[in-house]
Amino acid sequence: MRGSIFSSTLLRRASSALRAVGVATVPLAIFCVVGACGGSAKKTAGEPPKALTSAGGFKGATRCDASQPGRELSYHDLAGSGKPDMVEVIGYTKGAGGMSEGRPLCMELDTNRDGKLDLLRTFDDLGEIESEEADRNYDGKSDVWTTYEKGQIAKIAFDTQFKGIVDETHYYKDGKLKRIERDRNGDGKVDVWEFYLADGSLERMGIDTDFNGKVDVWYRDELARAAQKAVDAKSAASASPSASTSASAKKKSAEAE
Repeated sequence: MRGSIFSSTLLRRASSALRAVGVATVPLAIFCVVGACGGSAKKTAGEPPKALTSAGGFKGATRCDASQPGRELSYHDLAGSGKPDMVEVIGYTKGAGGMSEGRPLCMELDTNRDGKLDLLRTFDDLGEIESEEADRNYDGKSDVWTTYEKGQIAKIAFDTQFKGIVDETHYYKDGKLKRIERDRNGDGKVDVWEFYLADGSLERMGIDTDFNGKVDVWYRDELARAAQKAVDAKSAASASPSASTSASAKKKSAEAE
C-alpha cells in the first residue's frame, strides 16, 4: 500500500537534511493529508507549516506541486514536537513487476520550529538532489540558492544583504570551489572576481573600482604564484634532459656526415 510507510531511504534523506542545518532527528511521526496513507484524510497534530516564499524565482517549484497525477503530499514531525515540521511531495512510478515505487520530488523543512518552512530541496526523477534554497535569517524569503550536478554542488548564490537580490555567487567544478563573483554596490552587476586553485587557495582577484563592468585592478596571491612557478620549473627540468639528449644526437649525426 503506497504512502503508508515512510521508507528507510526517505528517512535517511530527511535526517541528512536536518543534520545539515543542525536539527536533531528522532523517530518520525507521520502526518497525512488526502491522497496519502491509503487515500483517507487524517487530522494532523498541528497546523501545517507555511510555505517558503522564494525571492529568487525558484525554478523547480513545479516539482512541489502535489496536485499532479502520480504524486502525494504528506506532513511529518521530525523533531517529535507533536507539530509537523516537514512537507514532502512523493512521485510514484511503476517499477519492476508492476509495483509502485515512490521517490521524493520535493522536501520542505521548518528547521527552527517557528511554523514556517525555511529549507527547500528538490530531487530529480532518480532521487538525486537537484537544487536547494534556504531562508537563513528566517524572514520567510529565500536568501541562498544551491544548484547540484550529479549529486555535487555546482553553484551557490547568496543574498548576503537580505534585499531579495543575489550579490554573491560561488562556482564549483567536481565539488571544488573555482570562482566567486561579488556585487558590492547592489546594482546587479559583478564587480569582484576571485579565482581559486585546486587546493582551495585564492590565486587572483580582480576588482572593478568604477563599477563599469571591467576589472581595473588585479591582486595576485604571491604564494600561489610561487608555488605555480615551482611546478613549472620542475616540469621544465624534467623535460630538459630529453632536450639535451636530442641536441647531442643531432651534433653526433652532423659530425658523422
